[in-house]
Amino acid sequence: MATALAAVASGALVGASASGDAVVVVRGTDLPAGNRAQLTMVGCDAVFDRAAESLQPMIGVNQGTGGLGKRSLAFDPAGGNAVGVVGYVESMATTSVASMAVRAESGTTGVAYAGFQAPADTGTDLMWIGRAEVSAPASTGWTTVPVTGLGYVWTKYDMSTREQVATVGSSGVPAFVRAMGGDGYGFYSVAFGCDGNPVSLDGWQIGRPGASTTYDFEGYRSTTTIDGPSAPVTAGDRVTLTGTVADDRGTPIAGARAVLQAKQPDGTWDTVQVDQGAHVRATVRVRQTTTYRWKVFSTPMTEGSTSDPFTVTVADPAEPTDPATPTDGPTDPGDEPSPPTGEPTEQPSAPASSDAPVEPAETPSVEPTPPADPPESEPASEQPAATTSEPAAAGASEDAAG
Repeated sequence: MATALAAVASGALVGASASGDAVVVVRGTDLPAGNRAQLTMVGCDAVFDRAAESLQPMIGVNQGTGGLGKRSLAFDPAGGNAVGVVGYVESMATTSVASMAVRAESGTTGVAYAGFQAPADTGTDLMWIGRAEVSAPASTGWTTVPVTGLGYVWTKYDMSTREQVATVGSSGVPAFVRAMGGDGYGFYSVAFGCDGNPVSLDGWQIGRPGASTTYDFEGYRSTTTIDGPSAPVTAGDRVTLTGTVADDRGTPIAGARAVLQAKQPDGTWDTVQVDQGAHVRATVRVRQTTTYRWKVFSTPMTEGSTSDPFTVTVADPAEPTDPATPTDGPTDPGDEPSPPTGEPTEQPSAPASSDAPVEPAETPSVEPTPPADPPESEPASEQPAATTSEPAAAGASEDAAG
């Protein structure tokens, strides 16, 4: 924890907005190490009192009104623990904004923690951590839960042993900071799922008016490639076109649904074949020079993408030497597969029983109940592996609240 606070003091932790409001788009659960915001799993009764639980975060398309962006994190906790985000700050006295957007169709209970190192404890492993209960109502829409104005019951911890050193009554953060001798570094954390109900989380915001940072959890981006014959082919030849589909981390997307499209004279693209997987292929009969591309539709977890165009060139036919020599007859149309009509669209994703987050240091998991992805999205629910972290006194995922 002392290391984390020192990192905040030196400006080594990134992610805060010094001036002006900022939005940070987080792909999946990829909050980089050293960022001021980290995913965390905490105990509901006491910050370090966590039950053994491996919580896998899920990513899904936002449902209901008031969501931020297109996707969010979802969790289906067992109960007793809570999952959420911890954010580290240089000044607890001036941090007046800390909130999380929550969606829980059955409602959810949770806990907020505020960590503060008093000036007299600077350079030690001692830290005050306040606890307050929070909740979100049963709703199909999103509810913003602010935590800076709550009354916290404060306990002093030795962060090296996680043992309690002292306990005082309930107090708001500003009054407690003044009583402890002045401003200092610290953190806010808010987490949900104490009752075991599925929950979706998004839009973690921390800072002060005019200088806050909002974290928008979105799906992974995808990249699609295409390859085929490098030399001209003869009219009527069958050629094989291949492609690869990976997310923006370079991880192959095994469940990708890719459509091979051919460009028409009017500039539109017609569907030729469909394949599924991270490595796709299609064999087509080419009668004239044609430009192709692979198009991958989005899923609740991954955004769609389109490969660069690839042109298969048909060589000019050789001049016949004997006009009387009959030419080959037309290819039997039965040899050519009938292409599907129209362009596939993604079906709506059925709402999952839960929306979920991750463990900042190891792996939480859960999947939000995504609504239907727009026209070009598919209802495949995928679960990203992620890590859960604990609120460190200002940087270490296990040092602070988790």
